[in-house]
Amino acid sequence: MPDAQLSTQTAAPAHSFPPLESGEVRHIRPTKRRARLGDFFRDLPVIQVLSARDFKVKYKQSLLGPLWLFFQPLALLAGFLVAFRGLADVQSGTPYVPFAMVGLSVWAFFQAAMTIGTAAFITNSMLVRCTPCPRLAFPVAGLIASAPSFVVTIFGALLAAAVTGVLSPKAVLIPFGFVWLFLLTAGVVGITGSLAVRYRDIISALPFFLQVGLFLAPVGYPLSELGPTVRTILDLNPLTGLMEAWRWMVLDGYTPSFEPIGISLVLTPLIVLLGWRVFSGMETTMADDI
Repeated sequence: MPDAQLSTQTAAPAHSFPPLESGEVRHIRPTKRRARLGDFFRDLPVIQVLSARDFKVKYKQSLLGPLWLFFQPLALLAGFLVAFRGLADVQSGTPYVPFAMVGLSVWAFFQAAMTIGTAAFITNSMLVRCTPCPRLAFPVAGLIASAPSFVVTIFGALLAAAVTGVLSPKAVLIPFGFVWLFLLTAGVVGITGSLAVRYRDIISALPFFLQVGLFLAPVGYPLSELGPTVRTILDLNPLTGLMEAWRWMVLDGYTPSFEPIGISLVLTPLIVLLGWRVFSGMETTMADDI
């Protein structure tokens, strides 16, 4: 009897156990976006390391090394002097050397950042696929690694403006101009770099577009020398207004064209927003696409 009683008492609470199956249904969907702007400040140490690495790799096993930072703008300036000043007799309204150097400073940063930033995800494919390294850090590091190209060229422009006596007091606004240039370039790099992961044609076509773009922006010639049709097309290029604003800041007595400046001010935030949307939307599938 005690054994039977014990057996009965042990079996009695069996109904209190939870059921083996649950009626709850969970749906797991892939996230569409996970990158956040706040990650930029969290990833600053990673960006610093990557930007230093990108700058060193750019001139690794190069005989002249960072001296190319000086030779490239000087070679372009010499070409402009022959083509625009010597053959076409372009009149800039100010001394031509500082005029061209200001345009080259904007173009030098844009070209270098596009070259490094567009290929940033592809050149770091193993890190993208196999590590949790923040992907926002790769294009931003490319932008920072391109800053020396800008610093050297704008220093030459300021020196040339000072020697020729046309350096403007408004040159103190250069930091604000660089923020504008950085944001515009970051937006374009965000678009091209993200799309290049899936469409490698962008990498192949980039050198051609940069060569053509050198003449589709007023780097070595003033807008006043253009016809109305060509002038309208170039005004739509956001780099045109940016260069006009830079010349207004650096060159004393320079009268800019305000139409392209206004267009560039409107297009820059739109390009930045589009670049962020494209990057954040494609970031979740980069490991598969690459």
